[in-house]
Amino acid sequence: MINYSVFRIAAVVASVFSISAVALAQDVYPSRPITLIVPFAAGSGADISARMLAKGLNESLKASVVVDNKPGANGAIGAVAAARAKPDGYTLMLGSATTNATNFAFFPGTLGYEPASFDFVGGMGSAPISLYVAADAPWKNLAELIAEAKLKPAKLSCGSGNAVTQVACEVFKRQTGIDTVTVPYKSNPQSLTDLVGRQISFAFADSSVSQALLDGKKIRAIGVAASARNPATPDAATFHEQGIADFEITAWTAVFAPTGTPVAIAEKLNAAIVKFSNAPESVQLRARTGSVAMPLNLAEGKRFLDKEVIRWARYVSASGIKAEQ
Repeated sequence: MINYSVFRIAAVVASVFSISAVALAQDVYPSRPITLIVPFAAGSGADISARMLAKGLNESLKASVVVDNKPGANGAIGAVAAARAKPDGYTLMLGSATTNATNFAFFPGTLGYEPASFDFVGGMGSAPISLYVAADAPWKNLAELIAEAKLKPAKLSCGSGNAVTQVACEVFKRQTGIDTVTVPYKSNPQSLTDLVGRQISFAFADSSVSQALLDGKKIRAIGVAASARNPATPDAATFHEQGIADFEITAWTAVFAPTGTPVAIAEKLNAAIVKFSNAPESVQLRARTGSVAMPLNLAEGKRFLDKEVIRWARYVSASGIKAEQ
């Protein structure tokens, strides 16, 4: 006669050992180096944040965090690599409004990844997008820039370094009725470098990547696409203050892991990221660049991302940019 109780006991024992093995793996996490993929070029705002985060995680998790830049295709190359990685907490990605919201409207169904490809791990911060001109440019405000653009159709150019700033260029054209040429770059630092060299007329960028050029008096901000002025450029009025309503575009960054990463590991990472966000160097950087912290837990992050995908789909539609197939 078969003793089924023996099988039941064996099954229970196996289950206990399995659960214990998983718990042990999560308790000792991380036990080897973590790769943090940055889907943008070195020197970009995301790259700057990633390298600060890597140092912070190294200290709090007692593990080496290696930053791996994989730029290209509006961040899609790095995002695909991260999405296809094993969901064990050892491959993370510093994503953004471009990679994890705007791209889904830009490249519907052709990215190689989708919103469901990632689990939110932790929020880094959000920063206002501003319109910058070279320090010696003749325009002191948006009205002067718009007036010249109307006098010279298709003669002025707008630089963009990612999907977010490309949308900003196009929405600005539509809302003001001007005819300018949008010049896409692979990163915002590249567009700002050409702005300093006067190869383009103006550019949109976030404050984290523009700060060094602002400090060096190479560029000026003449319009802030946010509800309030940026403390980093207090003399630059918002678009709303200058008569352009409904022009609020912010950039944000967050940390992601491939879908299926154990919740216990995601929560451990989330706690470490929040700790980093509260560290003095993070607070000082936000104060200098006018960015805002995003201390979201896992559930809050999921809700935030769902809303952002919808919001950026609306922005892309309003910009008139044709979705790339």
